[in-house]
Amino acid sequence: MKQPNFMTKKSLIDTLRNLPLNCPMRIKTREFKKDSAMTARRRLREEGITIKVSEKGMIDEYEVIRLS
Repeated sequence: MKQPNFMTKKSLIDTLRNLPLNCPMRIKTREFKKDSAMTARRRLREEGITIKVSEKGMIDEYEVIRLS
């Protein structure tokens, strides 16, 4: 299946906001740095959305899980 080529700008905050509960997603660091994910996590915490970010055992990627 071919990936769609969207003309809009990628948004990590919107992606994490729409992530299903307890569904892990792996993000490559070339797309978004881990620091960007940590910033998005802090902003979403203000909205009441809890995100877990982990890079344990991974190279050039990290895992994101929406907890609430």
